[in-house]
Amino acid sequence: MDLVTMLGMPGDALRAPAAETRTSLTDVLRKAFEYHFQRNGFYRAQCDAAGVTPADIRDYDDLHRIPLLPVGMFKQTGAHVLLTSGLQDIEMEIRSTGTGGVPSVARRDTLTVTRASVGLLGCYRDFFGISHGAGLFLCPSTAEVPEMGMVKVFNLLTGLLDDHSYLVRDYSFRPDEALARLRHWDGKMTRHIVGPPFIVARFMRYLELEAISLTLDPESLIIMLGGWKQYTGRSISRAEFNDKAERLLGIDRTRIRDMYGMIESNMLAIECEHQRKHVPPWCYLSIRDITDPTTELGTGKTGGIAILDALNTAYPGFLLSDDVGEVDEGTCPCGRTGQTVQFRRRRHGAELGCCAVSIEKYLDSREVVAECELAQTSRGG
Repeated sequence: MDLVTMLGMPGDALRAPAAETRTSLTDVLRKAFEYHFQRNGFYRAQCDAAGVTPADIRDYDDLHRIPLLPVGMFKQTGAHVLLTSGLQDIEMEIRSTGTGGVPSVARRDTLTVTRASVGLLGCYRDFFGISHGAGLFLCPSTAEVPEMGMVKVFNLLTGLLDDHSYLVRDYSFRPDEALARLRHWDGKMTRHIVGPPFIVARFMRYLELEAISLTLDPESLIIMLGGWKQYTGRSISRAEFNDKAERLLGIDRTRIRDMYGMIESNMLAIECEHQRKHVPPWCYLSIRDITDPTTELGTGKTGGIAILDALNTAYPGFLLSDDVGEVDEGTCPCGRTGQTVQFRRRRHGAELGCCAVSIEKYLDSREVVAECELAQTSRGG
């Protein structure tokens, strides 16, 4: 299966026999490697230093040999040297600011934007089956933060919906307004909630303190991206989140779907109904030894997550992230093949770097939806 077919029908690619999947993935990644090897002087120097050429990538077991670029390079002032395309060909810049305040800037050229948009929409259709309904977006709009990667990813969903509303404006969130929107759509269309886990959790906290229970629709989904660890260092428990969503929103946990990705890559792993995050068919995830990133670890081992992405023509999409987790290549009960990924934590010494963290800091700094105020309101009522 070639890259164009993967992008057009990712659901078919994700259900192909494992041997066929491995062969197709090796082919598209080898071609992507060759593309940047021949056109990118900076990356070619890395390959020469490692002694690796595209001819060395003969089968699936060779993919780990493709040289990686640490994501920290995207925060450096000379990051333009990472580009394979010219600056004049860049159509979009995506930014993510971590807790340290230094932005990571990932540039996309026209072909990369087209490929990523087509592939992501296909994945949304395959995993979510959405073609109608209303979306309650607990995040800013792209008009307010046009360079925020998380919001760009969410925004593509709006084209599959009949109606939608963004509830974070000027970094302010009013849970009572969110509740009113859900009630407005009740009985008219299927209601979906979209946003980073911590804002969805804040909304549920409001419902809990106000003793309000909702029952969403049979086909409703909660779709999330942005990480489960807050900038304060406290993690949100997924099990507790699922329990609250079932109790306060009347939604089955199989309809709660998290996603994993990072702005420097076109890899977005989406959860199926079994809450396993499936790597898209054009990407390969490699788990690396934390102390020696040149060493690939076996399936099920915990280590640094490296992402090899065949879509990117703006710069080499072969990246060593600051994330730690595991990859599984076993069969999923949902019927999809290929890899699934489990994110565990950030690498020690790496700052929290997802877009949701930035939003959370703003919300807290403006004391929006402060839990103590909600508690006082609840007691006073």
